[in-house]
Amino acid sequence: MGLDELPPCPTDLFLEIEAGDTLAKIAEEQGVTVEGILALNPGLDPLNLRIGSFICLPLPTEKG
Repeated sequence: MGLDELPPCPTDLFLEIEAGDTLAKIAEEQGVTVEGILALNPGLDPLNLRIGSFICLPLPTEKG
């Protein structure tokens, strides 16, 4: 799926899956939760992330 074929994303924040990515790693790096990622990406299989595919990210959470 290319950038011109992105699914709807209410936050307009997308991330391309890269080799070695896990939802936990993405969540930590982006300041979001795994639950938030899963909520915005129905059908996403956390154990089978496809390199080069795009996922919708939630807005970062405030830490502090």
